[in-house]
Amino acid sequence: MITNNYEYIDLFLLEVDKTITSGNIIYIKNAIMSYSNYIDISYISWANSLILEIIQEKLEYIEL
Repeated sequence: MITNNYEYIDLFLLEVDKTITSGNIIYIKNAIMSYSNYIDISYISWANSLILEIIQEKLEYIEL
């Protein structure tokens, strides 16, 4: 059982790391759905901006 918000933040950040490593945004999307009630909104905003950045990079790659 998770006893404090720091553990939720750690779990959230692990999912963000998976996204960064793989380029698959589904990890962040699932983490947002799972942990948004337990972590500060700033983490959600940051993760959403990361999703946009990854998508933009993929689109730039396609345009090449």
